[in-house]
Amino acid sequence: MKRKPRILLIQPTTVHLDGTPHKTRWRLIIGLMIPYIAGLTPDDFDVTLCDERLEDIDFEAGWDLVGMTTTIGAALRAYQIADKFRKLGIPVVMGGFHATLQTEEALKHADAVVQGEADLVWEQLLRDWQDGKLKRIYRSDKLHDLKGLPRPRHELLKLNRYLFKALPIQATRGCPYRCAFCEIPVFYNGTYRTRPVGDIVEEIKQQIKITGIRRFQFIDDQITGKHRFARELFRALIPLNIRFSCLWTVNSNHDEELLELAAKAGVFHVNIGVESINQDSLLTIHKIQNHVKEYKKLLARLEKYGIYYSLNFLFGLDADKPDIFDATLRFLHEIRAPEAFFNTVTPRKGTPMRKQLEEEDRVIIPDADMFTNNFRCMFVPKQMSPQEVEEGVWRCTTEFYSLKSIFKRLVFPPHKFIWQGLTENLLFYWGAKRRIDPVDYY
Repeated sequence: MKRKPRILLIQPTTVHLDGTPHKTRWRLIIGLMIPYIAGLTPDDFDVTLCDERLEDIDFEAGWDLVGMTTTIGAALRAYQIADKFRKLGIPVVMGGFHATLQTEEALKHADAVVQGEADLVWEQLLRDWQDGKLKRIYRSDKLHDLKGLPRPRHELLKLNRYLFKALPIQATRGCPYRCAFCEIPVFYNGTYRTRPVGDIVEEIKQQIKITGIRRFQFIDDQITGKHRFARELFRALIPLNIRFSCLWTVNSNHDEELLELAAKAGVFHVNIGVESINQDSLLTIHKIQNHVKEYKKLLARLEKYGIYYSLNFLFGLDADKPDIFDATLRFLHEIRAPEAFFNTVTPRKGTPMRKQLEEEDRVIIPDADMFTNNFRCMFVPKQMSPQEVEEGVWRCTTEFYSLKSIFKRLVFPPHKFIWQGLTENLLFYWGAKRRIDPVDYY
């Protein structure tokens, strides 16, 4: 019987400032991409998955082909891994956001790059490789209609190494908005597409049957980009008796029917990119859908429907002044926000904001976002120094996750999210004391 070609699919880890790989015994959430590519792979291939953050790569196991997904934060490690495999004579294929936006850079370390979505080109790439005709670049000439997507093979991961047992799933791709710092519209060519609701429901049922896990994480960048679709989806999820997390924009909270359906469907956490409490700062990045004056009212609606939430903030925007950090902390304590993440703004190459910064000769650390556990400011802000931004972001993180802050926000008087919020808040308190960015736990 002919041996099946052996494919190793790797999710590379990030690297520290000294160049060493970021390794941990566990992480909070499960990734989607390598299980999904495994699902795209025909049955006549033997597929192995490796989340390098959690396990070491076996370079000597006789792999025939290696595939890697590349985010900006994991790109340097991906290149290190690829170079080592290629020295062993094993071809390497790269895909993902970074390889798509920086294809020429990735091709210095890979035999082939998949630009954009892999759905319509992955099998052809594998057949070309088998025939000795592997091309340098694969890019589909059309976008997938998202019908009949394969089931991601999460069971190939070491699921016991993830603390938060929620399987990633995708309902939409892209985003209807055009924020200047964001690479999502660039990667998806400005489109926003939805999967058939029946396909999503069937995938959930299959995953429950195979893994026994009834928690899911919708990894969509904006699951409520079309409210009619989101309401239809949430209605369909209600009978499944699942729990799920997702991301949506704060203006989605205007739709109370949507919130009520989401709560009935089992949402237990929504992450929201509010980015800033300064309206002028939002306008500099074309975040036109956010209106600061409505934040308190709209976030209170999440509490009304019992929906736990976390907020994302960016600092260093052109209208930001040094008082933005104290103002942000005051706002978060006024609304008793259960969870928040603070970052310097780091626009990727290929985004409108990065192009503007380069044209104005303001970029000083081009690779600032290619390392873990740091808030380095990659450019010179207009109204602060880079150091002021970095120090301000760390201060927001340490003060927000101080014991005093946690007590005021969640414990006294008791917040309705006290039990859901305490575990992660205390974890992030422990990390902040050690200069660990909360995002690094994910």
